[in-house]
Amino acid sequence: MSSFQLTSAIRYDPVYSVVNHGQPSPFFLLPYHFDRLRAAAALHGWQDTFTSVSWSSFQSTCHRAVQDYNGPAKGGPLKLRLVLHRAGTITVTAGPVSPLTADPMLAAHISPSTDCLPPSLGHPIALFLDKFATPSSLFTSTKTTNRGHYEAARARFGLPDAGGPADVLLWNTKGMITETSVRNLAFFRHGLWVTPHDSTGCLPGVMRRWLLEQGLVVTDDRGLLSRDNVREGELVLVFNAVEGCRIAVAHVRKV
Repeated sequence: MSSFQLTSAIRYDPVYSVVNHGQPSPFFLLPYHFDRLRAAAALHGWQDTFTSVSWSSFQSTCHRAVQDYNGPAKGGPLKLRLVLHRAGTITVTAGPVSPLTADPMLAAHISPSTDCLPPSLGHPIALFLDKFATPSSLFTSTKTTNRGHYEAARARFGLPDAGGPADVLLWNTKGMITETSVRNLAFFRHGLWVTPHDSTGCLPGVMRRWLLEQGLVVTDDRGLLSRDNVREGELVLVFNAVEGCRIAVAHVRKV
């Protein structure tokens, strides 16, 4: 694909702050977004692009997007959609996002084998096992504006390109689970939340990185997470850097 940009979606929340570089911040895991964009730029051969982007300018751009926002729910939580262009410019658009009803990390502390789901987590997301493989590529392991493969998966289940109470569980050509169309995930196996290994071609998400560093999820080093091992009705931990952690329910259809 000749024309694409690198992207990241950042939550700004004046109620739920997280620690960024040792200080509480309303920008969820902002240094991790910076790191991921830099790594994605290197993978796509854009090293020269990112040399013009400093940590200071990155922070300033995000702060300015919040300050300039005058749309609905001003003063509340926002989703910042950041786009890094090949020429080195960064654009950020801001829009309202639903308030959190619980600590965004709460779901990661739940053990499906022993714990009941607290009502504050809301209704679980319906997660449909895809009918076809999504081949792994540089566009699954980096976050870009090239989202045709995700949109195709959602269309197979009649879902809009984004949003809504349902999502699609993706797997690669080797039959290994990778991610959902808009979230990373983990399955509960042997008493632990287990997330797909990087080698599956999954996106190394910002929230995924944080959960791994905190020991709340572990990577699948044993090949446990295959399409054939997904159980109808099992609970799945799904997460991204805008929603935090949520619970989904797997629905298996014969492929």
